[in-house]
Amino acid sequence: MENQPLVSVIMPVYNGAKTIKLALNSLINQAYQNWICIIVNDGSTDNTKDILDSLQDKRFRVIHLKKNVGRGAARQVALDHTEGDFLAYLDADDFYHTGKLQKQVEILSENKAISLVGCRIFCFDSNYSPMSTRGSGLKQPIPFKYGDILRLVMPSAMIRLPDAKKCKYNSRLNAAEDVDYFSRYLNNKVYINIPDILLYYSVTESTTYRKILEYTGYEILRGFTMLGRNNLAAIRTIFSTSAKWLLYATAIPLTGINFFLNRRGKIPEMNEIECFEKQKLMNKLINVTNEKTL
Repeated sequence: MENQPLVSVIMPVYNGAKTIKLALNSLINQAYQNWICIIVNDGSTDNTKDILDSLQDKRFRVIHLKKNVGRGAARQVALDHTEGDFLAYLDADDFYHTGKLQKQVEILSENKAISLVGCRIFCFDSNYSPMSTRGSGLKQPIPFKYGDILRLVMPSAMIRLPDAKKCKYNSRLNAAEDVDYFSRYLNNKVYINIPDILLYYSVTESTTYRKILEYTGYEILRGFTMLGRNNLAAIRTIFSTSAKWLLYATAIPLTGINFFLNRRGKIPEMNEIECFEKQKLMNKLINVTNEKTL
């Protein structure tokens, strides 16, 4: 690629010492190297600060917050310090496929009408064992208006940074801050999902019973905000998400959270599992800090 747009990757982290090195390694290993990563340490109480302070690569830019402010506020702090052309996301318990940034940069560079590109994800548990895959490559660009259902695995997104800076994260939200943000960012824009698995996503570290209910509750409230603009879509959203909230609230305590999580997505294909194991191993082999071992 002749033109090398700069990608800002933002990473809020709270007590991520056990997982963050794999995430950081996956950035170091990217085929596309013109990136910076803004890491916001959101008041961590473990040794996350020590790990971040020992990073050798100057493309990692670390901001330490004295107290925990929450994901929405931490993401906004990171967004305020971004620069360049595109914006991507990486949580401290996830990691990238080596080709993620390259593939998404190419699509956004070649298709000016597309404002966001997402991908499929591969989910793993706290032991880094395969669980499922989520998302599907819809292939065709999808026009979006506020209130539409986002057919997107949001952590996988890459968006255009100048437009991203026009939106701000809602710091009052403890869950679904990404749904709220992307719904506003994408209003009257077009996005696309590709079939490639480019993000490896930690399910058990980032999903809890409370988060699921908070997320679904936000979707119910979003339905009410649509009243007066698109009443049919609003009523459909309110009823469907309310039914979903009741199902989760009653079923998960009986079956357990893992029963629910294991039934989301599709069973991975053998070649997808092999690729996951290869990427996992590759990203454990390098040292991003001044420490002798990972």
